[in-house]
Amino acid sequence: MGPNDQGWLFREGDLILGPVASQQIIDKLYAGELLPQSEVQLLGSGRFVKVSEIADFKVHVAKSEAKKRVDAHAHEHQSEQKKKLTRALGIGAGVLVTLGIVVAVLGSYLAVHTPNGKTAEELAWGDITIDAPSISKAKRRVDDELVDYQGSTKKPPVGNAPIANRPPVGNNPPKNPTTKPPLGNSDPDGMSMGEVDEAGINAVVARNKSSLIPCIKTVAKPGVYLKIPIEFSIAEAGKVSKVWVDNPDLKDSGLQECLLKELQKWPFKSGHSGNSVNLSFNVGKKG
Repeated sequence: MGPNDQGWLFREGDLILGPVASQQIIDKLYAGELLPQSEVQLLGSGRFVKVSEIADFKVHVAKSEAKKRVDAHAHEHQSEQKKKLTRALGIGAGVLVTLGIVVAVLGSYLAVHTPNGKTAEELAWGDITIDAPSISKAKRRVDDELVDYQGSTKKPPVGNAPIANRPPVGNNPPKNPTTKPPLGNSDPDGMSMGEVDEAGINAVVARNKSSLIPCIKTVAKPGVYLKIPIEFSIAEAGKVSKVWVDNPDLKDSGLQECLLKELQKWPFKSGHSGNSVNLSFNVGKKG
């Protein structure tokens, strides 16, 4: 008995279905809808037999079984690959979380401890550091190294003495050192002589000192160490009115104008009037 197109009946559970052509029996074998032990009957034969017992179906039974094994192996391989991918993604997510924690901890550490004793903020500025500021009552100064945004004309320089040793400008008689001006009064520069609010002034300096770095960079020279002491006075309403750069080599560099432009943006309070702030910038490394 061999496959032909007379038609075949086949069992599916308790049902008898068909008739179908022999090619449909073959297709059902490869699709897994019929198994080697499934029973089929050639129309007119009067009996059902296992499809694996029909000679011309045997080769297709063998191929369908081989295909089934290959498909099962492929499915198993895909499942294993998915499991590996899931594990890899889980490990990757764990690594990213751990890395984030390490970066956060390292950032916090570097904010306090960095190479050569520098802070992270100082490292961001390269070789430019700023010494801690000192604050004092404003003093009258000569104007040879002064920038005044109020438009006052520059006065002739008075010698080459350092700022701290230069004589006052004008013909005002020296004040009696034993007489203290009353609080709230103003000196001829318009600077209030109130109490020094060191904490408040220091807070403003700490928040805004980095804005002066671009000015300092304009005079920095590669491989050359430079110390740049500056002093600025806070006049009425907390407005910075004057700045001195205590370095004669930088007198005509435009540094003073740049510094004053930035300093006038600093939000000092009116109660800070009448005070001077000394800052010292260090550019490069000694030796």
